Amino acid sequence: MLTPDRQIDRRILLEADTLEAAGWRVTIIGMPLDADAVDDPRVVRVGTTAGAVSRENRVADAYRLIRRHLPMNGRLMRLMKRLAWRYVVDQESFYMRLFLDTASAYPADVYVAHDLPMLPVASHLAGRSGARVVYDSHELYCEQEFSATERQRWSQIESRYIHGCHAVITVNPSIAAEIEKRYGLSDVHVIYNAERTSTAPPRSRYFHEVFALEPGRKVLLLQGGLSAGRNLEHLVEAMAQVGNQDVVLVLLGDGALRDTLSALARSAGSGARVRFHPAVAQHELLALTAAADAGVIPYQATCLNNYYCTPNKLFEFIAAGTPVLSSDLPEITRIVRGNDIGLVGRMDSPAHIAALIDEFFAPTGRQVEWKQNVASARTRICWEEEEEKLVSIYEALK
Repeated sequence: MLTPDRQIDRRILLEADTLEAAGWRVTIIGMPLDADAVDDPRVVRVGTTAGAVSRENRVADAYRLIRRHLPMNGRLMRLMKRLAWRYVVDQESFYMRLFLDTASAYPADVYVAHDLPMLPVASHLAGRSGARVVYDSHELYCEQEFSATERQRWSQIESRYIHGCHAVITVNPSIAAEIEKRYGLSDVHVIYNAERTSTAPPRSRYFHEVFALEPGRKVLLLQGGLSAGRNLEHLVEAMAQVGNQDVVLVLLGDGALRDTLSALARSAGSGARVRFHPAVAQHELLALTAAADAGVIPYQATCLNNYYCTPNKLFEFIAAGTPVLSSDLPEITRIVRGNDIGLVGRMDSPAHIAALIDEFFAPTGRQVEWKQNVASARTRICWEEEEEKLVSIYEALK
């Protein structure tokens, strides 16, 4: 499995677990890891074998240094990436040179490209040995917030290699349909980014205890990276306009925007109703998620990829039995309304977000119903269901 990630995505680790249980031997090859971070023993980092290309490693190291100080999806970071792709490196050759030496030391029967940057690498490695290629597209990669030139270049790369894949997988039906339409495919598989839900996490008053909240306070939880492009500023500002004084917003996660959001909460007059909690390890996350009264997803359709998104936090909320409050985006709405596990609506301004929060927490009894429904939905929308589909895809490659 090849991934451009540094912190290996939960989806990749779950797939590796499932395939190992089915008899496969899995190696995950990813980008260099930040210092002092804990790694999975199956993960090999590029640049750890002799012959690694120094120029590409220098570029990767420079990016790793810069991203410590700039928001990942902020304007300045996007501008720097755009200039780098145009004048310093080429999308296809950069990853090919960065990964090829390390990946060549691990011959395989199947090469899995997790996201588009890895597709040329996987295709090249498989072409040497006659191995199979699986393309696992975690998003509509070409349609992120790129410049027109970048979108065109990524689209050219995807078009060049996707027809040579022996299986194409993605994360939801809308993205699967879009990939099929663009490239004339008919069998793109859907594997949701669901969580394991065999044992429901126990309910607790964790956030009430940590933040010394009164018993009647309601916790609205945002979990994940505090980075640009996620509408977090409007969410924080909205808390000053929420009429229900019992609602507290907890931001669970780290990121370059933390200080900015903290200052914004104070200036907007919502400081007492916005609390910050540091990120926790993935294996600890669901226990904290289950301590919230609702999980919020304020994302906006800033690009086609975001419009079709089904972020990990959606499935984490479901696995924890926590009702969902979200922007009205088609795939999120399909799951939330389709299972009646929360409320979706406009979140394009602080005023609209505040109104939606008040509607969610209104004393109508819907919260009780949503909690009952999500307790049922978590047994259907779970990795235990998705992994059966995954195994059948890989067994068909033999």
